This record gives sequence, structure tokens and C-alpha cells, in this order.
Amino acid sequence: MISTGLQKAFIRSYTIIKLSLLFWLFSFAGGGLFGIGPALLMISDLYHHNGWRYQLDTVKAATNLFKRYFKAGNVYFYSGAVLLGLLLMNLWLAVQLRGIGFLILDFVLIFAILLFSCVFNNLIILAGAYQAKPRDLLKLAVMQFFSNFFNVLKTIGGYGIIVVVTYKFPGLILFGTVPLVLIWTTFISRQWYQQLQTQLALGNR
Repeated sequence: MISTGLQKAFIRSYTIIKLSLLFWLFSFAGGGLFGIGPALLMISDLYHHNGWRYQLDTVKAATNLFKRYFKAGNVYFYSGAVLLGLLLMNLWLAVQLRGIGFLILDFVLIFAILLFSCVFNNLIILAGAYQAKPRDLLKLAVMQFFSNFFNVLKTIGGYGIIVVVTYKFPGLILFGTVPLVLIWTTFISRQWYQQLQTQLALGNR
């Protein structure tokens, strides 16, 4: 029993480390600026289709996925980066000002940033799992966010823990932070994904 648990923990830890190293390898291969987005979709696809079967997460498979997602990944990443940058800039400006109106604005912007973070991660997961138009994937990502309030709280709480642990142990940036965020998002919303998969299967009959 204990040995089985240890084996499972080892396999999952190794899978996360392997996905993280593949992410950084291909991010740098794309020159950083043009590698992060495709690498995100690449590890999302690998985890969705392979799960904890780390043997299938090969460099060859990752290379093929990186090439496939090169254009879409950069579109998703830079569109998200611009939107997040605008939200953060407006939040920084808003906290400099005093008054009840600006305090309310601060909370609205914080909610918008949290909404963006969850929806963006949902979008990356969906884009790595399904071949669909970006507009349709975005609709699904937004629907997922509003589908269960408690799941949203758990998702954001998990992000907070990952950020704090990464701050305490910076080595996780290289060995686990990025795939951990995607895997945590998938884990919390696993029932929603299962329902979506069932609906898609019925629709294809």
C-alpha cells in the first residue's frame, strides 16, 4: 500500500518535472519571445492526452506539437499578455488614488485579473485538448469559470499556494510551476471536462 503510494507520487512528480523541462526547452528554442505560447499549448496537449504516462512525453512528440501550435500559441499568449498588462497598469494607477470610488475600482480590477487568470488557463487547457475555433474555445473557457463558484475559489486558492511555494523555493520555476498551474486547473474542473467530453461524444454520433 505504502509502496504503491510512493510509486504514484514518484511518477506524478517525474511527469511534472519532465513537462516543465520540456516547456522551458521549447520556450528557449523559440527564442523566448515566440516560444512561450506554443510551449504552453504543447505541454497542455501532452498532459491531456498522456496524463501521467511520462514515457509518451518524448522530445519528438513535443517537437511536432510545438510546430503545430506555433502560430496559435503566440496569438493566445500575446493577446493575453496585452490584456493582463492593461489590467495591471490600471490597477497600479487606481491604487495611487484615494476615495471610495477608486477603492471599488480596485476590487473590480482585482476581480478582472483573477477572472482573466482562470479563463486564460482554461483556454490553454481547452486549446490543447480540442481542435476548435478560438472564439468557441474562449466561450467554453468563460462558461467554465462561471459554472461553479466554489471551484473558482479552490482554483484561485491553489494558484496562491503555488505562487507562495514557488517564492519560497525558486527552483520550482524551472522544475514544476508552469505545469502545476495547468494540472491544478484541470484537476479542480475535472468533472466539468468530463461532462464536456460526454456532450461532445454524443454530438458526434
